[in-house]
Amino acid sequence: MAIKCDNCNAPCCRQIGKVRQDLDRGDGACIHLDDNCKCKIYEHRPLICDTDRLYNAFFKGIMPREEYDKLNADGCRKLRESNYWV
Repeated sequence: MAIKCDNCNAPCCRQIGKVRQDLDRGDGACIHLDDNCKCKIYEHRPLICDTDRLYNAFFKGIMPREEYDKLNADGCRKLRESNYWV
C-alpha cells in the first residue's frame, strides 16, 4: 500500500518548513514547489519527502510496512481535509 502521490494540492509540501527550515521558501512551503503545486525535483527529492526511502532508512526495523503506509496515508488525508495549510 505504498503512498503514491495523487497530485493533490500539496498540503505536505506547504508545511515542510516546520520540519526542514532549509527547504522553507519563507511561507512554510517547499522551495522546490512550483506554481502548479508540483515538485520541481521529484526524482531527486530529499529523504523526508520520499516515503519509500524514509521507511527503509529509519522505520523498517521498527514497524511493519503496512502500518507505516497506513500512518502516512492517514496523515495525508488529515492534511488534505483540514484548512490548516491553505
